[in-house]
Amino acid sequence: MEVIQAAMLAFPSDHQRFTDISQNSMEDFIEKPERRKVPNHLLESKIYTKLHRNKIIESNPGILHFGGFEIGKRHQQSLKLINISSEVMNIHIIPPQTKHFRITYTKSHRLIPGFSIAVTVQFFPDEWRYYYDCVRVHCKEDETLLIPLHGYPVTNQMHFPSQINLSDVPLGHSKTARTPLQCSCPIDFEFCIECTQPLISLSLNIRYINW
Repeated sequence: MEVIQAAMLAFPSDHQRFTDISQNSMEDFIEKPERRKVPNHLLESKIYTKLHRNKIIESNPGILHFGGFEIGKRHQQSLKLINISSEVMNIHIIPPQTKHFRITYTKSHRLIPGFSIAVTVQFFPDEWRYYYDCVRVHCKEDETLLIPLHGYPVTNQMHFPSQINLSDVPLGHSKTARTPLQCSCPIDFEFCIECTQPLISLSLNIRYINW
């Protein structure tokens, strides 16, 4: 008569059960915190429409243009915020809201009349397109100031010939001269060609070519 041995069953210890639950199941019960932006009271509750200057602050220049940028490179300009009032002021500078513009400055505790704060504006383009943002300034008595920031590509200088020579053309025949117009930026651009002295024997045709 054969003897059948009972199968040995291995039960995990309390420590092993707690470890398995901690590593595999506990993450399902923990809610991941959401990163929320802290609301800016001065940005959401005030209206910024005045350009260049208000009763307290003057911006020099009043608008910054980043024209003819290069993708992947940092472009930098500076502006000054000048206290044009007769009182010592404390102003609040609200930075641009997009990732393509950043500002840096050293702010003193109080701004003396006639003195200014130097603000460095950096522009980081990542594609060929138009960019817009602004720097906002809030002053005493709810005086506000808006400094627009523009970034845009610029076409290369057009070298259009001042004279086109068709030489001698036999009667009843025609001759064609081609002058290409090219842009260094891979974007669409507008142009206008005007004939100052139209002639019946001359015709002008424009043909678009994909390079």
